[in-house]
Amino acid sequence: MRTPIADKAPGAGPARRSLSETLGANVVRLRNEQRLSKKTFALMVGIGRPLLDKIEKGQSDIRLSYVQMIADALSVDPIDLITPPRP
Repeated sequence: MRTPIADKAPGAGPARRSLSETLGANVVRLRNEQRLSKKTFALMVGIGRPLLDKIEKGQSDIRLSYVQMIADALSVDPIDLITPPRP
């Protein structure tokens, strides 16, 4: 189980996503915006599809080098991958 970035006070709403979950959600969103299949994107990044599946589900703690490779493949800044989307 992932540790949330920050817990909110009881009754203050849902807890925030973990960093891995935020990364995964942003990768899915950006990959879909660029209309890239998982297979194509995994090849672009240089990782296997099973690892990409885990990343997108927020189930993998990856090295910073992978974050950079993913950002490069999506033509975004790495910070864009770990910043929670605005409501």
